[in-house]
Amino acid sequence: MASLILAAGLIYFAGHLLTHFFERSKIPDVLLLIIIGIVAGPITGVMTVERIGYAGNLFTQFALIIILFEGGLDIELATLVRSARRSMVMSTAFFAVSALTVGVIMRFGFDYSPMASAVTGFICGGTSAAVVIPLLGMIRASKKVSAMLVIESALTDVLCIVFTIGVLQSIDSGEFKVWRIVYTLLMSLIVASVVGVVCGIIWLRIIDWIRGFSNTQFATCFAMFVIYGVTELVGLSGAISALAFGIIIGNAKIIARKMYNLYLTSSPVGVLTDAEKKLYEELAFLVKIFFFLYLGMSIPFESSGIVLIALTIVAALFALRPLCAAFLMGSNVTAHDKSIGSVMLPKGLAAAVLAGLPSQYGMVEGGDIQAVTFHVVLYSIIATSVLIPLIEKTKIGTRLDNFFARSGSANAEDES
Repeated sequence: MASLILAAGLIYFAGHLLTHFFERSKIPDVLLLIIIGIVAGPITGVMTVERIGYAGNLFTQFALIIILFEGGLDIELATLVRSARRSMVMSTAFFAVSALTVGVIMRFGFDYSPMASAVTGFICGGTSAAVVIPLLGMIRASKKVSAMLVIESALTDVLCIVFTIGVLQSIDSGEFKVWRIVYTLLMSLIVASVVGVVCGIIWLRIIDWIRGFSNTQFATCFAMFVIYGVTELVGLSGAISALAFGIIIGNAKIIARKMYNLYLTSSPVGVLTDAEKKLYEELAFLVKIFFFLYLGMSIPFESSGIVLIALTIVAALFALRPLCAAFLMGSNVTAHDKSIGSVMLPKGLAAAVLAGLPSQYGMVEGGDIQAVTFHVVLYSIIATSVLIPLIEKTKIGTRLDNFFARSGSANAEDES
């Protein structure tokens, strides 16, 4: 126990050093944290997933919620409204292309069964908010594209969950019902968004009253935990509700003005103080450190065949992403922003959690699916972490910018 406490203290200071190193070298701290986790876990066995136990899974859920909430605080409502339709189309299309690509590679490249290939495709079809949001905070991207990529990461998490569980349940029951999957998906997205928005507005109305009690700086954070938990318990997307809640809280002043225009009278609406915002930034920093260390510790290294499959999948996804970005991100997005979007393809928590389900449903190839997914998560994060600074600082970025400029982005205005 003492060694774990000592490690936690050292990790905190190491995280600050890695962030400072990233700012100077542009080598992402996310990548270095994963590497440290791999060294501490699979390679040396100093800190293993088994030693941490259930607390590790619980912590990763907390990390996702806090990172989504903190990301929502930085999304401007006007930017969100302008990019919402494009974000929905882009996210759905990116997910479909990714899921299909992974499924085809598994089925025809490595001879897995059609069902195992489909499940792996759905598991690996999304992007990770826990990786996307921290990286966006450290690079040069417009607010519009940042909002689009955050929405994509949250939305595709839901798509991954709904389609994966839908297919697995169809295997279990012996019948595949598309309408049930689509209905569950729409209900999860729409109702969860409404829950987050309504709870956010209610919270803005009562936050000043809450501050009348002692020691309430974390009150907004724990209100978000309540909203996430209730939304998940009724079978909806807690991640979407947490993001929507964060967006409303982050746009408190605009919400107050809209309410005044609606009711023609001033309405008491509280806002987060600068001290509270700093507190949540620090909290997001902390959970990011431990999340990526835990992710590194969770990667199994047992089969070279699994490594080959995962590398093939990641290479194919990163090859197709720029082509999709050229057509899906819109003509009013700058070439540089499309370059950023074309390599922002990390997998993460949702994929890692879903990877264990096929075995639980009795799939013979469940073990392989889980191992492939873990490696896809690792290599996709490595690829994203390496390509982002290359785009920002080298001729690779210039060439990508030129490619997107030729595809129709040359005269796009930067709406940042």
